[in-house]
Amino acid sequence: MRREKKKSLSEGASDGIVALVFLVLGFQLALFVTKVVRRPSLEDAGLQTVVSEEGGLEAVADSGTCTIPENKPLQSGSTKTVGRYSYEKSCYGGYSRKKVESKPESNRKTRCCESFSFDPNTVTTEDLVRLGLSPRQAEVIDNYRQKGGKFRRKTDFAKMYVVSDTLFQRLEPFISIPRTELNAADSAALVALPGIGPWFAARIIEYRGRLGGFVSIEQLLEIEGFDEERYHALEEYVTVDSTLVEKFDVWTATEERLSLHPYVGERTSHAISRFKSVYDTSLWSLEKLVDEHILTSEMMTELKKYLSLQVKSY
Repeated sequence: MRREKKKSLSEGASDGIVALVFLVLGFQLALFVTKVVRRPSLEDAGLQTVVSEEGGLEAVADSGTCTIPENKPLQSGSTKTVGRYSYEKSCYGGYSRKKVESKPESNRKTRCCESFSFDPNTVTTEDLVRLGLSPRQAEVIDNYRQKGGKFRRKTDFAKMYVVSDTLFQRLEPFISIPRTELNAADSAALVALPGIGPWFAARIIEYRGRLGGFVSIEQLLEIEGFDEERYHALEEYVTVDSTLVEKFDVWTATEERLSLHPYVGERTSHAISRFKSVYDTSLWSLEKLVDEHILTSEMMTELKKYLSLQVKSY
């Protein structure tokens, strides 16, 4: 008896819950229908609803297009520009969309790029802009130089993050970085060369002093430890000015001075001194020194580049 009574109560509660659910759903449906009936539809206004390219709803009419873009709330009568379009509140609660007219080509600012020879180490920021860089890019390069940065080779300019591959390809033929002149370069300039550290810079300056100056780049190979690999790594970055070479007179120079020259040496210098003490001054010539086997033909050829007088007579 008690079981039947509990079963009857359970079934009554279930029916009550189902009825309550249907009542709530009916109320919500009634509210929805009321809102739809009171709001004029787009079809009643002669409009066709489509999906816009921005993802909102569009209503196409003879007078234009009404768009309801997503996440672009506007107050009534206000306008807002998004991308190529401007939105204005419409009479139907949506938004009218108008394409924003682009500026005429004649009104757009265009930047002309020039091409001319330049040294990235000394070119002004104004000239960098003329070459096609933006003022900001030119400023970055100038800041790099002010902090001690140097462009030793063309590829150093390409390593700047503000210089694109396309820009470098266009400007590379116009990059002109002066070579380091070996007879005037100081230690700092030599150390900056590829493959030349402080040790080799000191050796170059010491050998240059003994020679009186370089007459050719190949003379670097005469320095002890200076191999061909190191030479080929820097030959395109250096040059020599032979007019800066200090020449001397072999017949008036002291034995000590001659002994320091790489093309003479201590033994040959002593032999020349003996030659001068034995032969008459009218016979003093490099050719005579070769005949006496004091100099070789090769030594004479190299030594001539450093002598102010090749024949001396008194």
